[in-house]
This record gives sequence, structure tokens and C-alpha cells, in this order.
Amino acid sequence: MAIKVGVVILGDEVLKAEIREANLAHILPLLNEWGAEVALCAILPDDIPVVVRHLRLYLEEADLLVLTGGIGPTPDDITREAVARVAGVPLVIHPEAKAALDNYYKYRMNEYRLLMAHVPQGATLIPNPLSAAPGFFIARMAVFPGIPKLLHEMFGWLKPYVAGPRKSRVTLCSKAPESAFAGIMREAMDAFPDVSVGSYPMLEGTYRVRVVFRAAAFARAEACADRFAAKLRDLGWEISLREEERGGDEKI
Repeated sequence: MAIKVGVVILGDEVLKAEIREANLAHILPLLNEWGAEVALCAILPDDIPVVVRHLRLYLEEADLLVLTGGIGPTPDDITREAVARVAGVPLVIHPEAKAALDNYYKYRMNEYRLLMAHVPQGATLIPNPLSAAPGFFIARMAVFPGIPKLLHEMFGWLKPYVAGPRKSRVTLCSKAPESAFAGIMREAMDAFPDVSVGSYPMLEGTYRVRVVFRAAAFARAEACADRFAAKLRDLGWEISLREEERGGDEKI
């Protein structure tokens, strides 16, 4: 079961702003909902040595990498080769992938479309119900197409690999400026090292800042938030809004 997950977007077209990256907005909410801790996000070019070097580093930081893009039929689709090198295995034609592509394309099947049946040896296929060209999973790397419509259809396959209890959180909203509470925020973090605390200022709206307290146990997030709120009131600032969300393993 993956605890820390990294997300890697592949494609020169994203880095050169030729298309707007659209997959993170779908991926990140699902990973968090499923209980994963997203450890990193990266966008890499269509350059095999660069991708291989970074994937090896990212695998030291994450239990699982989610990759999107670069598994089509054209020469710039280098993800499968890079992943195979990191996994230390050759690319092979997967018979099930070939059969699915043959059935989908029929007389339109050709040598370039056959490339989409090439996967690292030993990989598990990730089914594609729309266009038959599969993703694949190997060596803690799950590889999906970059086309958002395809990714959305296929991404649920990953849930059993990352499912776990979602963290609890308490969110406090206030009109206080960040500089007013930076010290008591540090005190709260020191007193509750198992609670992650983040401050998020806003330039528009009713509140000036949101402070979010996250923990595996709701009681810990609650206690840390209570300590922070009390000290903030001592400084003359009120909490305008409080929101609570219990994690997946919490009972109300």
C-alpha cells in the first residue's frame, strides 16, 4: 500500500506552454481522498536520460510514482522506454495489449499503433476502455496516457494501491494577518509535531487567511487548532469560521 505518492507529468508541450496542463486538477483531489500523501509533483521533458535520472531520484522520495503522458505511437513518446530503463527490463509486445489494439483498430492497425502494445517486461496492464491503448504498472510506477479524457476513465484502477485512512483536518479562518500569528503558529507546531499546519493567505473574500491543521487522529488536529485559536484570541484576533473534517478512520 503506497503512503507517499509522486506525480510526474511528461511532455515538452506542457513545459513550452503549448497546451495547458489539466491532469493534476483531477489526480491530486483523488489521491488525497483515497488517503495518499502526495510527496511531489514534477513536469519533465521528452528526454529519456533526463526522465530516467529524475525517476530514480523520485523513487527514493515516494512509495509510488504516477506518470502521465508519452505512451502514444510517435517518436516523442519516450515514457515507456524511460520506465523500462528504470525498471531494468526490456520493452516487449504484451499479447493482451496487442489483441486489444488489433480488435480496436482492425484494418487500420499498423506498425506505429503496435508501439502502444510495447510495455516493460513483467508490467501489469492498466485497461483503457476508450481507445484500447493501455497504461501499465511496474516497479512502483503507474503510467497513464496524458489525454485527460483517457486518464479520467483509467485512473480509478490505481485506488487499491493507495487507499488508506484520509487525514483529519481542522480549518480556521480569520482576518488576522500572517505576521500576527507566525509566532503562535510555530509554538503550536512545536507542541504538536504530529500535526501538519499550513497558513494560506487570501487577497479576496471575507477572510484574510486560512490556517489548516492536519493529523492522522482528529483529536490531535482539534487540540492543536484549539491551542492556536486560544492564543490568537489572546492577541486580539477572532476566528471567523471553523471547519472540521474527520479522516476515513474516525468515528463521529
